[in-house]
Amino acid sequence: MRIHAFSSYAAVMLAALSLTACASRELAQETGDPFEPANRAVFAVNQTLDDVVVGPSARAYDAVTPDPVQTGVRNFMSNLNQPVVFANALLQGDVHAAGDTVGRFVMNTTIGVAGVFDVASHEGVPQHRRDFGQTLAVWGVGDGPYLVLPLIGPSNVRDATGRFVDRYPHPLNWSEEESSEAWAWGLRGLNGIQTRADLDDAIGSLNRTAIDPYVQARSAWRQSRSAFIENGARSDPNYEDLPEFE
Repeated sequence: MRIHAFSSYAAVMLAALSLTACASRELAQETGDPFEPANRAVFAVNQTLDDVVVGPSARAYDAVTPDPVQTGVRNFMSNLNQPVVFANALLQGDVHAAGDTVGRFVMNTTIGVAGVFDVASHEGVPQHRRDFGQTLAVWGVGDGPYLVLPLIGPSNVRDATGRFVDRYPHPLNWSEEESSEAWAWGLRGLNGIQTRADLDDAIGSLNRTAIDPYVQARSAWRQSRSAFIENGARSDPNYEDLPEFE
């Protein structure tokens, strides 16, 4: 009698575990986030670093840095990224965008004092945004599982690969020796702080209002990237994407 009862209990437990496993697999397929436990762990670490170091540093930078200086920093960093945009515009077959990008880079680097002043926009030369993750999407490569990268934040397998490839056409990486110099890392840090300062209101709103900040950040980032990739397919230079929550 006891053996029969134990067998029945074991059968029920196995069935429950099986149903739970199936439900977990189905949920992972629906969310495209099969690595959610690991992603949540990285997200938590990123949040802690942001609360303790990155966020306060960005707010202090924003408080002491005049708006014209911040605009110059944004312009400089955007100009520095133009070789990446140019390479990806060509890879996407967008010759017009590639031509605009060359024009912007030459004009802003020379007349605009290394890109600090956005002379090209004043002259009506449109600004384009391209990256290799977008290029892969235009070529038909699927996004793959959702990922949360340390310090960087939301991504996926395709876009993480794109980030790695985009290192090569970026001027900071043209010379292996120069790319490891303190000034190069200083520029990268400045870019990160400026980006974080620009996103401070959006990130604060996310943290205050979201029931589950992880899910909300995942959803917002996916919407942003989807629109950005659709922009690449349309070759529309006027698109401005949603903020990426770090």
